[in-house]
Amino acid sequence: MIGRVTLPGTSLDVSRLSLGTASLHHLYSSHGRQALLQAALDIGITHFDTSPYYGYGLAEQELGIFQMRNRGAITVATKVGLYPPGSRFPGTLTVLARKVIGRAFPAISMPVVNWSVSVAEKSLELSLRRLKSEYIDILFLHEPNPAVVNSDEFLSWLEVQKRKGKLRNWGLAGHSGPMENWLKENHPIGAVLQVKDSLSQHEADTVLKHNRDLQITYGYLSSGAGSDSSAKGDILLKALQRNRTGSVLFSTRRLERITMLSDRFYSELL
Repeated sequence: MIGRVTLPGTSLDVSRLSLGTASLHHLYSSHGRQALLQAALDIGITHFDTSPYYGYGLAEQELGIFQMRNRGAITVATKVGLYPPGSRFPGTLTVLARKVIGRAFPAISMPVVNWSVSVAEKSLELSLRRLKSEYIDILFLHEPNPAVVNSDEFLSWLEVQKRKGKLRNWGLAGHSGPMENWLKENHPIGAVLQVKDSLSQHEADTVLKHNRDLQITYGYLSSGAGSDSSAKGDILLKALQRNRTGSVLFSTRRLERITMLSDRFYSELL
């Protein structure tokens, strides 16, 4: 089974590997999506990352169905700041149609970027409805631009939502470079950091430079060579060696990439 860790700076217990849902909508049936999520849980992956933008809300909806059976066994992170175009509760055909049309007209599938706290509050309520949950384990600002984000206003809002019981932790998700001024200030808006990293560029060193342990890192498979499951497994193993204090996030829509993550790969590490 995949091991677990308490994220540094929090009381949140998560699996050492986390599953992202950015590509979940590429599976054409709910049955297939649920099978993928269940396979992840079966091998010990208990932390799932999503966003209202992933599948234009479809990923949150599908994770909500999964949560109804497993809420006490899993943790979930979602985001604010980047929002889907179109329907708040899209069906599979709607999502696929927008994706196809978006290849010819990219603007139609681009995220709506809005850093208003009032919009974030509406988005949080919709996420809770789609996820069929009373609370979010981690709410991230999704690829925030420090030039346009009022971090103190957002922090005050996040603190209110936590007191209301709607979220348990918050933080920043994206490339660590734009976050650096917040890191220098040790700004509490960055309580949990989910940052892009790779085995070749070590982008997350920005976090380490500011005396922060790595919490959640992602991006290893997209930047790594090799496309077969064994090669991807080797990349994830090296990613876990790099991030020994937190959780490595990866996304897949291929069931065999979940099932190959067996004890024989990770028994010594996890």
